[in-house]
Amino acid sequence: MRVEFIQSGGLPGTVKGCVLDAASLPADEAQELERLVRASGITASVESLSEASRDLHQYEITIDDGKRKVTAVLDDRTLPPAAKPLLGFLKKRARPQALK
Repeated sequence: MRVEFIQSGGLPGTVKGCVLDAASLPADEAQELERLVRASGITASVESLSEASRDLHQYEITIDDGKRKVTAVLDDRTLPPAAKPLLGFLKKRARPQALK
């Protein structure tokens, strides 16, 4: 399983992100990542941004489980509660990214 994460927006306008490949993570982290992805409820590609999203953080989460690839684009208001633990896991591993 491979997960790509980009966090953008918010007041400072910074961009952070990470790419996590379960095959290259320690076994316990790989299992935790897979568990959090399954529990997140992100099972289909979706873009759901609230009208006030300009001042909120936006999250792009791409999940590739080897069979299919889905991308969810969400913000602080539209992020499902079930996905918050996954978001926390990804945020801890995110680092500043260059703007594209």
